[in-house]
Amino acid sequence: MEVTSANVWVGKNRFERRTLPLPEPPEQGLLLEVTANGICGTDVHLVGQDPTAAMILGHEIVGRIVAFGPGHPHTDAEDQPLREGDTVALFPWVPCLTCWSCRRFGPGATTCSEPFVYGVPPEAIGLTPCATDESLSLTGGFGRHLAVRPGTYLWRVPQSLSPAVASLLDPLAVAVRCVDLARTAPGAWDEVLTPDATAVVLGAGAIGLLTSLALRQVGVGTVVVSGSRPGRLEVARELGIDRVMDIGELGVDERRRAVHDMTGGRGADLVIDATNSPAALSEALAMVRRLGTVIEVGNIVPTGSSITVDPARDICQRSVRLLGVSFNPPRSYTEGMALLARNGSIPFERLITRSFSFDDIGSALEALGGDAVKVTLTV
Repeated sequence: MEVTSANVWVGKNRFERRTLPLPEPPEQGLLLEVTANGICGTDVHLVGQDPTAAMILGHEIVGRIVAFGPGHPHTDAEDQPLREGDTVALFPWVPCLTCWSCRRFGPGATTCSEPFVYGVPPEAIGLTPCATDESLSLTGGFGRHLAVRPGTYLWRVPQSLSPAVASLLDPLAVAVRCVDLARTAPGAWDEVLTPDATAVVLGAGAIGLLTSLALRQVGVGTVVVSGSRPGRLEVARELGIDRVMDIGELGVDERRRAVHDMTGGRGADLVIDATNSPAALSEALAMVRRLGTVIEVGNIVPTGSSITVDPARDICQRSVRLLGVSFNPPRSYTEGMALLARNGSIPFERLITRSFSFDDIGSALEALGGDAVKVTLTV
């Protein structure tokens, strides 16, 4: 029997390296050798808790196709041909296709009530916990192989991209989705993606900086980023962000006044909260202009904290659009891969602070908890 290995999350901040059977590729699925997996801030948050059942985390997955299961179409999400040995990046959300949400909105809307998600404990996103005997199947990128289920969206990775850069596809899709949600009909009163617009991104982690790059690509005139970690803020400056605010130097009122001063007292056209702090949503609402847009993407995992919002003052009286983002449709991944393919003109590699081997998962998680922008596991 062939075997593989995986980093199994077994307790609070505890992993065990385990040997597991290497399965045959699932029918209409395939078997991947994982060549890169990005460490997400959600992973860091999760491992600080005890798991409901031991499992393999990791959802920012890139891998080399080892074998196709019977019935797989041998094409990716864009109908590009696939063959053994190709490198692919995957969409971690697999819809059930049968629930009311899938029937009403379509499987690509990622509103499925009973999806499978690679490398994420179901209960962390409000779903039924998986059975113990299912939790150690090869369903996360912290393992050396992945059994890819039928119906999984895949994108072939261009040979010009390293697996580490390709692993940015998942967080880049988040950034793309945030920008797409801010779109309105051209000329609408609440249009915010314009050359004369000012957009503020709260949080200088991977999502925040990728969102800043995406805003640049659609022509937003002025982009502001705020954050706290010096290394991340330096990367923001290197990326050409118009203004970088250190929250260790400027308090919340000072940051609000700085943005209002930049905009003639009106406030930002668009504010995107990419932090994991509930208080940042209050800051965003205070910073945005009338008929502006606020997008909340950072607080996807409950922290037990809450904030006070005055619906009249903070939203209604200023006609603010407040939009939440959780999971991103396959279209966002297609757009993200198109941006990654421009790697020569967009410095995506600058966001990858460090890469670790799959044997060094503890150091990788520790690095992301520090001043790193993006940390990956790579072969």
